[in-house]
Amino acid sequence: MEIIERKGYLLAQKEKGRTVFGVFPAQYPKEILWAMNAVPAEIWDPPVEVAGANAHLQSYICSVVRMGMELILQGKCYFLDGFLFPHTCDSIQNMASVIYDYMGAKSPCYFFYHPKAPYSQGAPEYYMAQLRNLADLLEKQLGPMDHRALKEAIEASNHISGLLHQLYEKRATAQIPGGNREFYRVVRQVEYLLPEDLIPALEKYLHKNQGKDPQNKIPVILSGVLPNPPQLLDLLDELGVRIAHDDLLNGSRRLLGPPIDPSTDPFKAMRDQYFQMPPCSTRSSPIEQRSDFLLQLIQKTGAKGVIFNIVKFCEPEWFDVPNLQTELKKHNIPSLVLDTEINQGLSGQMTTRVEAFVEMIS
Repeated sequence: MEIIERKGYLLAQKEKGRTVFGVFPAQYPKEILWAMNAVPAEIWDPPVEVAGANAHLQSYICSVVRMGMELILQGKCYFLDGFLFPHTCDSIQNMASVIYDYMGAKSPCYFFYHPKAPYSQGAPEYYMAQLRNLADLLEKQLGPMDHRALKEAIEASNHISGLLHQLYEKRATAQIPGGNREFYRVVRQVEYLLPEDLIPALEKYLHKNQGKDPQNKIPVILSGVLPNPPQLLDLLDELGVRIAHDDLLNGSRRLLGPPIDPSTDPFKAMRDQYFQMPPCSTRSSPIEQRSDFLLQLIQKTGAKGVIFNIVKFCEPEWFDVPNLQTELKKHNIPSLVLDTEINQGLSGQMTTRVEAFVEMIS
């Protein structure tokens, strides 16, 4: 499957007169940016060697934040017209403050604050106020937003979500024969492609991958932040393991719920869909909801175990993992916890642990 290269695509959109925003993980109202003719380019795991960022961050900050800051320090964000920092965790918020207050970022910086108690009574109205506030601030740079364009962006987002649900459902039942790395290379195009390009790419992948996977691969659930390091995906492919579904921050946790008609109030539609998303550590979801979500994925896919691939120093994830493992043990579901660094490959010890885990569940 041919993948549209990220930087070349973003530069091509600049030539078409669109603005390009660097967006840090994880959940944000991309429909607002689309409606304003802007391209959100998510920054998760850029291929950079960390050098200067270490002088600005504490040693216990995760590599997602460290590499994102390094990308800016090395001048590789020169073509971006602005940055958007969702308050996903304290580390990203800390980085946002450093870049905005102390490093003198040349591009405008915007901040989006999620409700940290998303199930409280006032959370829905607070979230909708944040949506409107972000739109108002962006209008000062990008010009007035056409509400018809926002409704069209929400409809496109619903279409994309539907295609992603189809991909995950087919993956769950072994109806997509490609390997783990190929699947996530396709799915991760959602991080930077506009709907006009993303929808055909996903539809093409769905059309080309019809029928049962001829190999009887061992199904597992992958949980964590993102499918990195890629060497883990390659190793699972070599061992005959299929990631039948995931509980990843940049994967299934961002899948929208059933489509909501935006014809009356598009901000209300975005608000309602936010509160239908799967449970997540970064949104302070109760551990019971997270464990139930994992158990549902296991039941749906027939997964033989769960691999927790946790980014080193990711506090929201590490707080939940022990309790999730305890719940899985109650149901006799084996699990493996990996403490990894972004883009740092797999050590020999980690490879051995994965191999032993696969041998056990097979």
